[in-house]
Amino acid sequence: MLKNVVFFFILSIFTVIEVQSSLQCFNVHSSHAISNSDPVAELFHVTAGDCLNYCIYESAKKGDGCVSVVFHRKFNTCQLYGHDGTYNGAEVVYLEDHEFYIRSSWEGPCQDPIQPVRGYKQKPNFEIFAFPNSPIPSESEFENLLQQQLEEEENIYEFATTTVSSVPKSLATFKNPTHAYKCSKGETLQYFLVYSALLSTKQLPQRLNGVDRQSCLMYCNQNRNAIGENVPCYSLNYEPNEEICEMYGKQNREQKTWAQLEIGGQHVFADKFCVKAKRDCPLETLYPVYLQKQITSDVISHIPGLNSKVACLAECIDNRSCEAITYKTGMCVLHSVSPSKNEVVLSKGSEQTMVIENGCHTSSRLETTTTFTPSESSWEEWSLCQYGSKGRRMRVRQRECNDDCDEDLQMEEC
Repeated sequence: MLKNVVFFFILSIFTVIEVQSSLQCFNVHSSHAISNSDPVAELFHVTAGDCLNYCIYESAKKGDGCVSVVFHRKFNTCQLYGHDGTYNGAEVVYLEDHEFYIRSSWEGPCQDPIQPVRGYKQKPNFEIFAFPNSPIPSESEFENLLQQQLEEEENIYEFATTTVSSVPKSLATFKNPTHAYKCSKGETLQYFLVYSALLSTKQLPQRLNGVDRQSCLMYCNQNRNAIGENVPCYSLNYEPNEEICEMYGKQNREQKTWAQLEIGGQHVFADKFCVKAKRDCPLETLYPVYLQKQITSDVISHIPGLNSKVACLAECIDNRSCEAITYKTGMCVLHSVSPSKNEVVLSKGSEQTMVIENGCHTSSRLETTTTFTPSESSWEEWSLCQYGSKGRRMRVRQRECNDDCDEDLQMEEC
C-alpha cells in the first residue's frame, strides 16, 4: 500500500514538472481559435496541460508534427494542428471560451521525441513569438503596446492575455492595491464591480452553475465552494445568461497589483478590496466601476496627489454628499452625482481614467428608507446551496422572531 502511495506521489511530481515544461514551449492567446482547417488530432475530457503535453510528446509518435493547439475551456476539449493557423486557407479568429497555443520552441524539453513520419503541414517557424499574419498589429501599434507593457511593469514570464487582436472586444488593466480575500482589523471588505468585463487569467476557478449573482457573491463572501469547502475567494467572474459563477484565488498581481480584463460581453467582474474610512459602511457593499470614463460636472472637491483609488473612495465615503469619484493616478475628484441616477453625466475619458460609484452612499440611502418593527430582527445570511428538496438545490435563512412576526424561516431554490 505504501509503495503504491509513493509511486503515485512520484508520478504526480513528474506530471507537474512535465506540464510546466510544456507551457514554456508555447505562447498563449486567449479567446482565439483556428478556423477553416482540420486538426491532426482531437482530445476530449482533458486539461490544457494534457493537450500541450500531447502536442510535444505524443503527436510526433503518432506520425504528425504539432505546431499549435486550440483548447475549449468550457468543454475541456482540444484540437491539435500541424500549422500556425495560416496554412492553406486557415485563419486565426476571435472566439470566446477558447485558448490558442502556438508553439514557440523546438529545443531542449520542447523538441519532438522522434521525427514525425508525416512531418508538419507547414514548416515550423522557429522564431514564432506572436500571432501569424492578419492579427499582427502595425509596427507603430506594436511599439505602443510594448511601451504600455513596460510602463505597467508587466511580468513577461506570466502567460498574460495579449492585446494584439483587432477584434472590437479590447483588454484593460485594473489595479486593486488591496487585493485580498479578507481584511485587517479596522478595515471593511467591499467589492469593485465592473460590468461587461471578464478577468483574463490562466488560473483555474472554483465554478458554480445555476446561481444568481447575489448567490455568487455570497459564496465569495463566505470563501466557500459549491460543496462547502473553504477556498479563499479574491475575485469572481459572473455570466448572467448561463448563470455561471467562477471564483478565483490570489492572482499573480505582485507587479502593481494589475488584473487583466477582457472588455465586452455579458460578464460581470467583481474584485474584493479593503477600505478604512471614518464613516461606517455595510460589509460587502458593491462599487460599480466605469473604465475609461469621467465626470466633469457636479464637482465637490479635487484631492491631488492620491495614488490609490481606494484612498480616493475613502474620501468619498466620508463625505455625505459624494456619490461618485473620477480617478486616475494622482487625481481624485469627488462628485455629488452618480451614473446610476443619471448616465448622461458620464463622458469619455483616457485609458487611465475611471468613474467609481459610492456604493456606501446608495446603501445608506436604502437603509434610511427601510423600517423594521421592534419585534423583528435582521435576517441571517443565506446558507450555502446544500439543502435538497425533490432533487433541487435549496438555500435557507432564518431570524429570531416573536409571536407577532410573520415568519422566522425562508427557503428558496438556488
